[in-house]
Amino acid sequence: MRRERHAGTLAPGDPFRDWLVSVLGGRVRHADAPAEVYLIRPASHTVCRYAFRGEGVSVVGKFFAEPTGANHDFDPERAMETEYRMLKWARRRIAVPEPIAVRADYHCALVTGYVRGRPLLDFLRDDPSLFGRLTDVASLLRRLHGGGTSAYDLEREFATFQGVLGQVALSSGERERFNRRLKRWREAGTLERDRGCMIHRDATPANYLFGRAGVVAVDFESAWTGAHPVHDPGILCAEMRYAFRRRYGDAGRAEPYLGHFLRQYAGSEEAFRYVTGCVPFYMALGYLRVARLPVGNHEMEWLKKEALACLRHR
Repeated sequence: MRRERHAGTLAPGDPFRDWLVSVLGGRVRHADAPAEVYLIRPASHTVCRYAFRGEGVSVVGKFFAEPTGANHDFDPERAMETEYRMLKWARRRIAVPEPIAVRADYHCALVTGYVRGRPLLDFLRDDPSLFGRLTDVASLLRRLHGGGTSAYDLEREFATFQGVLGQVALSSGERERFNRRLKRWREAGTLERDRGCMIHRDATPANYLFGRAGVVAVDFESAWTGAHPVHDPGILCAEMRYAFRRRYGDAGRAEPYLGHFLRQYAGSEEAFRYVTGCVPFYMALGYLRVARLPVGNHEMEWLKKEALACLRHR
């Protein structure tokens, strides 16, 4: 769960604070309003909320030149510009934080509007109220994926899977089993399609916030175009099953909610058959994404087993 910690105050005359005022274009009414700084954790980079005292205005700054995770092998300026562009593209179709400005000389800062809300993760429990929230997320993803088409990159889908496999602790025998099953998926042609779409790509329950304006998708750092539309639903389904396992010790209790979510996402019986034919591949990817984290040996073995089971669908 993301948490905020007060980290200081920026007074008028601070260059970054004054730049924020300038890019907000008159939303800060009093030029002398200080900005309270709140550090947001966990995050892949330094992320702060800036709340202007007495103004009711908050923005978020994400500093790509200050990674906090293991991945330092990237171009921070390019990453900053890519997320800014993806947010602008996605905002034409779904609710996302407002992309306000970028500036490379401030540690590659991306400034967005602040979204107040509770993540889907908070609501992942065996409760009928979850159905409505999953309907909202399914609708959001369907609009995102249906908003435009682009050339589809099938090779990247399989390369991504192999890249994640390389980050999971696997024995040589386990890696061979995964490779054999991936080969069957490729030979079956299930994931082949003529056109791709934009995907969120980091479809974790923490990245869908519920507030007064409904559901908002956040964190488009990893977003892609030219992708398979079932990528996002598959990742989210794996994350939901794992969340139910952690909460109840029984991932199977998530199944009614997964079925509802996928039907709402598909929108028709024909589309549902297509989605459910592809979703095991991306659920396997979702389990392995979680397995990269420090979850403990017992959970690691369960995640690998579930991923292999999903790939048996071909």
